Amino acid sequence: MKYNHTIDKLKFFAAIAVVLIHTTGSIQQFGLATVANYHVYRPLLDIAVPFFFAASGYFLSAKNANYLPGYVKKILSIYISFTLFYLVYKFIIIITDRLMIDAPFWNGIQKALQSMTIKGLMNGSLGSFHLWFLAALIISTLLLFICMRFSLRPSSIFLLAAVLYFSNLVGILTFNDVFIYGGFAKGFFYLSMGYYLGHKENTQIKNPMIGFISSILIFTLLSYYNSALSIVFLMAATFYLVVAAIQKPGEQSFFSRLGAYSLNIYILHIFVYQSINKIYIYSGITEYYKIPTYYLIVTLFSIIIPIILYRPVDKLLAVPVSKWIYKLTD
Repeated sequence: MKYNHTIDKLKFFAAIAVVLIHTTGSIQQFGLATVANYHVYRPLLDIAVPFFFAASGYFLSAKNANYLPGYVKKILSIYISFTLFYLVYKFIIIITDRLMIDAPFWNGIQKALQSMTIKGLMNGSLGSFHLWFLAALIISTLLLFICMRFSLRPSSIFLLAAVLYFSNLVGILTFNDVFIYGGFAKGFFYLSMGYYLGHKENTQIKNPMIGFISSILIFTLLSYYNSALSIVFLMAATFYLVVAAIQKPGEQSFFSRLGAYSLNIYILHIFVYQSINKIYIYSGITEYYKIPTYYLIVTLFSIIIPIILYRPVDKLLAVPVSKWIYKLTD
């Protein structure tokens, strides 16, 4: 399998899309959303997380079953270490809120402790809500590992994952009492999609970008009207985008090299985003979301700072946690 630089490039842009989902969330949250400043582009950003899952599946399609336990350990060490990171950050914010805006200290501590549950650990929201992706990726990869151990064909795995996901969507099987944002059912579907397509590199689909653009436009329209059918076109858009990337793996470039930082951006952008919001609030600017330059500043810093900050935090937390996990599991 030829190394796919196009997927690396798309991973970087997907990381930026995730950042924009959260940094522009204030527009919707505070009732400022219009078609021009929000709805015209917001649905397009939703392809980011499905693509991350599919890209992981494509990567795993070149590996055998023996590789997957080590991959799970790696993701698990990242998940545990950055859950600890965000828990510490949460308690630091409680202290700074008390010092800067006179927020009740013990109320904040009580709420933080109440949020520390087994359910939160399982669904990925214990430290920060966006870490659900890592928790779902761990479970999805374990499901893929089981399927591979039973020697299921990639097409059968994809079909099984589709049945599981659609059953969850329509309520036949529901995991939403525990898992959030679709959880491992969503993750396993898109992971198996990438895994399936990785085994069909010679796919005969012509002009997949036309399929992608058509699907994403329909998805955007249906999302605006809150149609439940929109999710079908998100699936189609992700499928066509991965096919397009497989057909044109590309060459190494500046943006493909930046793809290596996509996980850094995903994990730490919430830390940067929330910290900047607190700086505005502590400065007395409580309606920062009405300032146009705020969105440019917070987006740029949420991309750049994680790239710089990830490695030292990784050495401080993830490396010791990784050693502990490997020692424990071995």
